[in-house]
Amino acid sequence: MDYKKVFDIMVAETAQYLSNHHLKTMILGLSGGIDSTVTAAVCHEVVKRYPQQQFKFIGVSMPCTTNTIEENDSASKAMKAFCTECWVENLQAQYLLMKATCEQHYPSTPVSQGNIKARLRMIYLYNLASVTGGMVMDTDNLTEHYLGFWTIHGDVADYNPIGGLWKHEVYELCKYLFTEVYPDQNDPRYKALKAAYDIMPTDGNGVSAGGDMGQIAPGHTYEEVDDILNTYIQAAANSQFSNLNSQINEAVERLNAAYGAETVERVLQRHRNSEFKRKRLPIAIPRSLYE
Repeated sequence: MDYKKVFDIMVAETAQYLSNHHLKTMILGLSGGIDSTVTAAVCHEVVKRYPQQQFKFIGVSMPCTTNTIEENDSASKAMKAFCTECWVENLQAQYLLMKATCEQHYPSTPVSQGNIKARLRMIYLYNLASVTGGMVMDTDNLTEHYLGFWTIHGDVADYNPIGGLWKHEVYELCKYLFTEVYPDQNDPRYKALKAAYDIMPTDGNGVSAGGDMGQIAPGHTYEEVDDILNTYIQAAANSQFSNLNSQINEAVERLNAAYGAETVERVLQRHRNSEFKRKRLPIAIPRSLYE
């Protein structure tokens, strides 16, 4: 994939969307992870490349105690490197209050507690977008899309520059940015992207130990998970036209041989169980523009 082309399209399409809808501000919650940091780089370049539009990029880090020191430090680097305005808003007190309220009738679970945090951040970001004439930036990638790895009415937002990329491609784009676009190792933008590239990906909500792979496919990589999803989804799409379920079965057999039946079923079960979440999603730059 030509990541220069990919990045230029992301920047141009985001600027065009802002202009078409008379929006001036991009609002982004910075987690310190690679997705939000790459999205921050897109927003930064929108401001930089279109000065006549007077766009503004506001970044906010909204940690709770489940966010690690490394994540908070990475988020701080990204805010300082890319944002027009930025600040930290700790939501731990608000989270504890809402958690206690929600638990008056039913006990919470680790997943539901993580959802509370995501939805509190959503309230904060959308209020900020409302008062600044802006939109909230979405940071979910194609892997997260197909795994349902997000919170409805939480970390799903308005406009998604990176939504057409698989997770391993987000890593490749990030690497392109800090090696080709901002190669000076003293540049804060290089430092922010490199920190996000190196950090272990998590949901920031303390749902599961071991990072994202601890929830999805322990012992495997994003490249492998992306291959499982992409192979299955392509086979399913082909079988719809030919009505041959054998194509799906053959694809699953090949995946089982490559990655193990337990891992493949774990990934595909999560994909199937999250289908309902993909009915209404934010506007994303389509992958077809890159290919």
